[in-house]
Amino acid sequence: MRVRFWKKKPKFWTHMERARPGNLVITWRKTAILTGKRCNALIKKFFLVGVLISLMLSVCVHGFAATDGRPAIMLDGIKIEAAAFVDKGNVYLPLRAVGETLGYEVQWLEKDKKILVTKAEKQIMIDLNNNKIAANDHVYYGDCTIIEDRTYLGADFFSENFGLGVWWNGQNGIIQLESVKENAISIKTINEVSDYDKIKITLQYPQIDGLDDQAVQDGINSIFSKKALEARNKGLKNAEEAATELASGYASSPNKCETYLDYRLKYNQKGLLSIVFLDYQYTGGAHGLTEQSSYTFNLKTGEVYQLKDLVKSDADYVALISDVVRNEIEVRVKEGILPDYSITPFEAIKEDQDFYLSSDAVVVYFQQYEYFPYAAGIQEFPVEFFVLKDMLKAEFLQAAVLTS
Repeated sequence: MRVRFWKKKPKFWTHMERARPGNLVITWRKTAILTGKRCNALIKKFFLVGVLISLMLSVCVHGFAATDGRPAIMLDGIKIEAAAFVDKGNVYLPLRAVGETLGYEVQWLEKDKKILVTKAEKQIMIDLNNNKIAANDHVYYGDCTIIEDRTYLGADFFSENFGLGVWWNGQNGIIQLESVKENAISIKTINEVSDYDKIKITLQYPQIDGLDDQAVQDGINSIFSKKALEARNKGLKNAEEAATELASGYASSPNKCETYLDYRLKYNQKGLLSIVFLDYQYTGGAHGLTEQSSYTFNLKTGEVYQLKDLVKSDADYVALISDVVRNEIEVRVKEGILPDYSITPFEAIKEDQDFYLSSDAVVVYFQQYEYFPYAAGIQEFPVEFFVLKDMLKAEFLQAAVLTS
């Protein structure tokens, strides 16, 4: 979700945004020009901040209609006390009100400025000082802010950690939260950290368990492991090339190279699983680059779906989705979310356009620099299931939640 509410903003950055429901984007623009030793010192001091920024640039602008307000929240048909917060299409939900309604214990740890959320075997620690979320064995940078002394988090947090579907009916001004029946699998996060002279490599990737077909399960897990290996090898190659340039007399960054691979769970129900990977690579200079990739699986067969696999053979999905993207780009330019210029004018999506599933949409996305400058981040565009309902194949139509 786009976020414009931060208690504290780094002094040498301006402009920050987060994406719309189910996702997260931050866009930054540098306003200071630094030279010489002072530049090197500040780069070292804020390098980890740069990693955070570039990772968050990866997930991007998408979601509900652009209307400010304080909508009421309905959770499984019951109205809860606290209201949501919406800023130009960005939905934030109150952690304590939603969590306690679902039976979670929410504790404020004043000394550490952290929030502990627990229920049965699930434990979530939210570090407000560093915007970091630790959900069992998965640690990642989150989307949290303080509004009127309440802690609010983006809708993606509640989808991923509480198993909630999130919908906003902009006409009646109500946020609908519904508990969804997730697939009967467990997801473990593999954490691998390697710190070498030339590069630091941090890899977080999932491994699933609980499928009836062991071969399918092993096949899916091997795809995740391969993704981590590819990120590692890319980082090692980058570090070797940087060292070669330095040995040749080229100017080089005072920082190590960096590889940081992480993932997000986007859809986990009705026999389908959508996972997004964020591969951040820093090779020196002002900032690194994040590449986003995604996989949508049939958990029965292990098939990895392409976009064309979701629709009927005669469906002109390219034209329909391209129209949605084109119209949304115009909206974002008018709202100031995107600049009024592009690197390459958008014409149409590819037949095999990258995508993932969310609770209410097929989400297509574009990489950094693909159409817009670095500060725009990775732009995402949801195409709601109800828009695609006449094109979707029967099995995906059944899996879709059709809201209008």
